[in-house]
Amino acid sequence: MTIIDAHAHQGKWFILTEKTGLDDILAIMRNYEIEKAVLSSSLAIINDLEAGNRELALAMKTRPELFGYLMLNPNYMELSLREMARYLPDEKCLGLKLYSEGYIAQPLDCAGHCRFLEVLCEKYPRKNVVLFHCWHQSVSRLLGLARSFPNVKFIMGHMGGTEWMEAVAGAAKAENVYLEISSGYPLRAKIEDAVRIAGVEKILYGSDLPLIDPASSLGMVLDAEISEEAKEKILYKNAVGLFRFDG
Repeated sequence: MTIIDAHAHQGKWFILTEKTGLDDILAIMRNYEIEKAVLSSSLAIINDLEAGNRELALAMKTRPELFGYLMLNPNYMELSLREMARYLPDEKCLGLKLYSEGYIAQPLDCAGHCRFLEVLCEKYPRKNVVLFHCWHQSVSRLLGLARSFPNVKFIMGHMGGTEWMEAVAGAAKAENVYLEISSGYPLRAKIEDAVRIAGVEKILYGSDLPLIDPASSLGMVLDAEISEEAKEKILYKNAVGLFRFDG
């Protein structure tokens, strides 16, 4: 079954991770029949915002399978706004990747993130997809942002981590919140519960590759007691619509 991966990374992480080069990533994608992957730069997230975004933009140019999220950091507001102007017009850049708490020492709904979302809505309305690293206490904050910015489509990365039931319940009530399934909690019946409560159209496949092997989240979907049509939506069709891959 063909797959679109809505949560992937380029480059090394600060934890020990093997096979992080672009050739490695493309080989992993071929192995799991991942047709397209939307990546953010590990370098931009952890160390060098400008260099990481530039590196990812260059990588996408010659690899039709790869698309990107632009990483921004509210601690570097002027630089981040320049990065938006530089990269969001690129058709291969599909939206934003934003972090919170430990990575940037700012809450998910901080003033800086709100400013980024305002600019996104004002100047780049067709790039209105935002993947938030969403873990534990971040779930309620993301749901609050979703109410404040109804024109932004928020992807709740990792499905809220250990707070995934709160995430699922919140997504059921918010039209503009989607659940991305990669995490360290590949629990049995997790997908079934998400489909039953939030609806299958709200769920996106993501792997977090190359940090996590795609088999982890793929197994949750393939093992789920849901229809083949529902599996195809999670693995492929929902992402086609969200990212406008169908034109």
